Amino acid sequence: MEKLDFLRKSPLCKGLTEPELKRLSAISNLRKLHKGEMLFFEGDEATGFYLLLEGKVRVYKASPEGKEQILHQINPGQIFAEVAIFEGQRYPANCSALQDSVVAFFPQNDFIKLIEQSPQISLKIIASMAGFLREFTETVENLSLKEVPARIAGYLLKLPLKENDDTVTLDMTKAELAKKLGTQSETFSRGLRKLSDQKIIKVNGKRILILDRNRLIDIAEGEKI
Repeated sequence: MEKLDFLRKSPLCKGLTEPELKRLSAISNLRKLHKGEMLFFEGDEATGFYLLLEGKVRVYKASPEGKEQILHQINPGQIFAEVAIFEGQRYPANCSALQDSVVAFFPQNDFIKLIEQSPQISLKIIASMAGFLREFTETVENLSLKEVPARIAGYLLKLPLKENDDTVTLDMTKAELAKKLGTQSETFSRGLRKLSDQKIIKVNGKRILILDRNRLIDIAEGEKI
């Protein structure tokens, strides 16, 4: 698929005229990532931002001891590393591919010139940043105020249901999910077992059948198991 076709399918470009889309395509560069490959490290010079076109990537912080905390899981159509647009200094976190992925890179200087000509693009950037801010606020709230079972319950409730079923599928490995929820793999597994022992969910690998949705909602809101 050509670069222009990738961008045309992205929500970021929805509503743009064909000439605007071509100008956006002209300043961007595509990069393919293999699963596990690093896109940038915390402290790297922030010369531009990214749009995920295919696959999944994660933005995360890592401690000197190697402990990781996922800040954002990026899905196709989302932009990330927008700090480069406004500050143009250094990336404040790491980014790696959760699966084989394709990203578009937009250099800061070229993009600023473009939005001066097409202000509607900057409005879409602001809308995307508002979405990230909501997600980040939820992450901070979960990590500081909620116990692990509540974090797991909230995560499960956000996953899309299988058609005509109350089954959801985990969209990352349990180890990655534990990092996203700010806990260890063993603690995450114990949390799943608690929910399963209480007949609230039934676990079958990555597939989770929700047996008692109302109870799961109560736990997500902070009720003890």
